[in-house]
Amino acid sequence: MEPIYQINPELDIPIYQQLVDTIRAAVKKGDLVPNQQLPTVQELSEQLGIARGTIKRAYDELEHIGIVEKAQGRGTFVRYQRANSGSRKEQAMAAIDAVLDELEEMGFSPAEINIFLNLKLRERAEEEAQIKVAVLECNPENLSHLTEQIHRIPRIDLYSYLVETVKEYPYKLGEEMDLIVTTANHAPFLERVLPDRRKIARIAICLTQQSLSDIIKLRKGKRVGILGYSQRFGRLLHETCLQYTEGVLLSEPKVFSPELIIEDFLRDKDAVLVPRDYEKYCDAHTAACLERFRGRLVECSYEMDAGSFLYLQEKTRRLLEEKEI
Repeated sequence: MEPIYQINPELDIPIYQQLVDTIRAAVKKGDLVPNQQLPTVQELSEQLGIARGTIKRAYDELEHIGIVEKAQGRGTFVRYQRANSGSRKEQAMAAIDAVLDELEEMGFSPAEINIFLNLKLRERAEEEAQIKVAVLECNPENLSHLTEQIHRIPRIDLYSYLVETVKEYPYKLGEEMDLIVTTANHAPFLERVLPDRRKIARIAICLTQQSLSDIIKLRKGKRVGILGYSQRFGRLLHETCLQYTEGVLLSEPKVFSPELIIEDFLRDKDAVLVPRDYEKYCDAHTAACLERFRGRLVECSYEMDAGSFLYLQEKTRRLLEEKEI
């Protein structure tokens, strides 16, 4: 039997996302069963040789999508129920009995319980309508940052894809999604291959104000390095430095990899640009070295500009209204 927890640093997919996908697949296959405890963040970090922040990010995402639940002081447990495990009717009746028993113990009458249940059912019905939204980007760093930003919009079921992963069969994306969010760079590709261009939402992205401010503050003569998970992200930061700084000694961007000797890279640097939440993209040793270098790190991230975010909010609101008619 293959190990349940697996990652491949050579894949062009963030390590935390690989871990999310691996655990989700193991739960659905039954290799991880309901109520089974997952390793602690520390245990899995030591087992896989990746940063604790990466494990925590994966567990947070699994909790968000309902695969696991965290019990304060006890750990993280599988909560997913396989559809074919026993009679669904029996499971439903047992769950209802448990809720009724607890409410009766709290002193509520049958009439009061009926009112409460009806209220909650109405609330759930109002929340049911959701739209399926995909976000596409060409590098994992920006994809992660955009996904976090779009998660703030209510009542959407969000999926994230690297552009390269959908090029072979983009039509499935067009069939399943209500809305596809991407930048102007990638919109022409989607317009060529998708039958319904109205599903495409073009957005503009830019460095966050804090990231740009920190880059502008880099002084003449400072030796500056760039580290990223992907070359694309590194090149974006490199071009920004060339545009907004004067006289800095800028080295070529490097990517997190087993071949990178992080101590040698950091030795002559006065500052290093890295993606925000860089711990998700590197191993535990690299993360520890960067942590010691933290006073000279410039954590960078991209986001939708304000106009794009308002546009996306309005577009999702209209789609939800159409679903509810």
